[in-house]
Amino acid sequence: MTGDEILREEQLGRAAERRGLRLVKAPDGKYKIETAEPASGIAGGGPPVDCPDLDAVEQFLFSPPAHSRPLRRDEDYENAITPHAPHDGDWSHLPDEDE
Repeated sequence: MTGDEILREEQLGRAAERRGLRLVKAPDGKYKIETAEPASGIAGGGPPVDCPDLDAVEQFLFSPPAHSRPLRRDEDYENAITPHAPHDGDWSHLPDEDE
C-alpha cells in the first residue's frame, strides 16, 4: 500500500466518522462501513456495507442518496433557486426595468 493510498484511507475514515460511521479494513484488504455502535448497523437502520476497495467506499460516502433525483425541468431549477417566486417558465410577460 502506497503512501497516497494510506492517506486516502485515513481521509475516508474521517469522512465516515463525520457521518457517525466507521470504516473497518478486513485482513483480505476489503472494507466495511458500519456505525460507530456496531449493534445498530448503518445510520437509518440498515446493515453494514461491504466495499471491495476505496473507490467503493468513496462512492458510498459521497454519492447522493438513491431517492434523490436531479432537477429535470427549467421550472424545477428556477423554483429551487427562487422558491419564493415560482413561475411557469414564461418570462415574456414581465415588465422591462426601464418602465
